[in-house]
Amino acid sequence: MGKPKLGQVFLTDLNIINKILNSLLIVPEYSLLEIGCGDGILTEALSCFENPLTVIEIDEICINNTKKRLSSKDAITWICDDVLNCDFSQLTAPVLLVANIPYYISAKLIQKLVNHKTLFANITIMIQKEFAQKCIAKPFQKSYTSLSVFTQYHFDVDYLFDVSKRCFNPVPNIDSAVIRLTPNSVSYNQDARCFETVVNACFWGKRKKLSTSLRQNPFCSFSLDVRDLSAISHLLSKRADQLNKYEYVDLVNALKPYILLE
Repeated sequence: MGKPKLGQVFLTDLNIINKILNSLLIVPEYSLLEIGCGDGILTEALSCFENPLTVIEIDEICINNTKKRLSSKDAITWICDDVLNCDFSQLTAPVLLVANIPYYISAKLIQKLVNHKTLFANITIMIQKEFAQKCIAKPFQKSYTSLSVFTQYHFDVDYLFDVSKRCFNPVPNIDSAVIRLTPNSVSYNQDARCFETVVNACFWGKRKKLSTSLRQNPFCSFSLDVRDLSAISHLLSKRADQLNKYEYVDLVNALKPYILLE
């Protein structure tokens, strides 16, 4: 049984395990990283591959129970820690990551993965269905948010399949989905952090025109009136949820020389 304080629910449906395995793009040179082993049902399946496997799990009881379940597997590296505190620089690229995580850390984990994106060949992650829909959302859709722009700026996102809440124990209140994130060539550097800041500034006033959001947001300011930049005048009359990631790149490139971080 999962611990409510850790947001734990354990996947019990073997059909979903098989769907996850069939969706993994594993090649011999990849190392495997599982985040959140739970009771070990997916860990056991992953251990059948010849690739080196590392498991990160915050709950010592889960780690110990899974070790007992896989007592014949002596090549697994076990890390009992909060994944948000783990030093990913210890991992050897390329890494294929598989995760079934508590939903409340989803956004923070995506941010951490971006910080270390060069490590990963691809990332297969089970998350809340609503969160998954935000990751793939397009402009003008209700679910399109700054998370959508941020995720699509750094990854190619594939929505793989839905997972019913009835596939877990205890049964959560919401359905899940499995997505795959494939890192692109965009580096996580000062330019990327500037991009993130401007996107957050725009979505701060999601229902306002960008000309207003950019002048009034709490994240950054500019050394000139953004309305004086003719190169982006066609964008400033739009709202945050009307721009695609390429338009955001154009917007940020035009604003970058004038940005003043708060």
